[in-house]
Amino acid sequence: MRGSELAEAMALAIDWIVSAREGTGALDRAIKAIVGTIDRFGGKDATSYLEAYRAEMVIWDIPEDRRLAGFPRVVTTGIHVEVLEVRAESRTWEEFEGRLLEKYGLDDALRLSKREFMEWVSRLGGMRGMRLSTKREQEHKQDHKIINDK
Repeated sequence: MRGSELAEAMALAIDWIVSAREGTGALDRAIKAIVGTIDRFGGKDATSYLEAYRAEMVIWDIPEDRRLAGFPRVVTTGIHVEVLEVRAESRTWEEFEGRLLEKYGLDDALRLSKREFMEWVSRLGGMRGMRLSTKREQEHKQDHKIINDK
């Protein structure tokens, strides 16, 4: 190990010890990792954002109460007040997550990815033969069936 690598390792160790004593370092690093990787939460794609946030908090071993306290730090200014209101109404992380999904998850439910659409089409047997029939077309087919059966 060279001198610069040793100094860097010692600095990291000291930083880790100080942050462990203060209890904020891991949360700060987790938040920096989230914002650096997937940006801030702006109300879109709530399900995916919460999954990524939860995963990062687990990696950094952040307790549930601190996850809840840290979430407003990853939110854009446009919805910051709304998220603070949701957090104030929530006692646990699960409750907060549920309320946040109620408020912002509708967009997730209405959106369908191209892959999901193609899976749906393949389950239906492909686009060939798929046709939406009107009531009149169905009646017409029924009339022809009766005539041809006679």
